[in-house]
Amino acid sequence: MWWLSYIADRFTLLRTDMMSFSCLALIECETRLLYEEMEKRAEGRNIELLLNVILQETKGHEEIFKRLARLYDQAYPPATSDCQKVMGTILTDSLRLTRKLKEEVQKAMPLSECARRLVDYEAAVGEEYVTLMHSRITASDEGDAVLRRVLRYIAEDERHAEILKSIIEITLNKKNA
Repeated sequence: MWWLSYIADRFTLLRTDMMSFSCLALIECETRLLYEEMEKRAEGRNIELLLNVILQETKGHEEIFKRLARLYDQAYPPATSDCQKVMGTILTDSLRLTRKLKEEVQKAMPLSECARRLVDYEAAVGEEYVTLMHSRITASDEGDAVLRRVLRYIAEDERHAEILKSIIEITLNKKNA
C-alpha cells in the first residue's frame, strides 16, 4: 500500500484554491469515452446494461465537475500540464490508461480483459480513488457544507470495480457454458 501514503503526502501539500474541478471533469470525460466504447462492443444485454450503469454514473460526475469548474471560475477543458501540477502523475497515469484501453477496445480487445485491467488499476490508483481523495481534501478545507455533501455523494457513488467484476464473471460463465 505504498501508493496510499504517496497520494496522501502529495495531496496534503495542496491548498483548496489549487484544487481543480476541471481536472476531475477531464478524468471523468476520458473515462466516459472509454465506457462508451466498451458499451458499443458489449456482447449480451447483461454486459451492456452493466456498462451503461457505469457510463451513466460517469456522465453525471463529469457534468457535476464541469458545473463546479464553472462555479469556481476554472476553465474547461483544462491544460493537462496545469492538472499535473495540481494532481501529480495520478492524473496523467489515469488519462494514459483510459486512452490506451479505449484504443485497445477499438482494436477488438476482449471486454473481459479491459474490465480486468480496470479492476486492477482501480484497486491501486483508479479515477474513483483520485476523485475520493480530491473530494475529501477539498471538503475538509472548504467551509461550504453543500459542496462537501455533493462531493461526498460523488465519492460514495463510485462502484465501478464491483460492476466490472460482475462483467468479468458473466464473461467467464459464458466461456465455460
